[in-house]
Amino acid sequence: MGWAEALLPYRASDDPQGFLGAALLAQDQTLFRLAATWPRVKKVLPPPPGLGEEIDLEKIWEQVRVDFDEWAELAQVSTLVAIRGFQVLKKNLIIFPPDSLSHQAEAVLKKEAAGRFMTKMGLKAGDLK
Repeated sequence: MGWAEALLPYRASDDPQGFLGAALLAQDQTLFRLAATWPRVKKVLPPPPGLGEEIDLEKIWEQVRVDFDEWAELAQVSTLVAIRGFQVLKKNLIIFPPDSLSHQAEAVLKKEAAGRFMTKMGLKAGDLK
């Protein structure tokens, strides 16, 4: 079993915590940038769990090594901000190893990015028909 299958129950959860995490992204530009760049960050991961193996997300996170300097550069923040943001993003179930986000967070990122693009381009929703 790979990481995508193993973490799907966490990513797809309708737990209110996931909605709160997604709301954080919509309100905090720094967290938004960190979440948006998470999939591109270099990481060292433990081997994925075996088929039917119990998953302890906290123990998995303890084994993940993140290149915070690279992440900070990608998100255009300081390394300390990336480290602090990592704590917020993982505890609010927004990001998951190796490179995924909760479904709610993905939806917020896509909607916000599309909205910002349309604003910069001077487009309105009706213009795209």
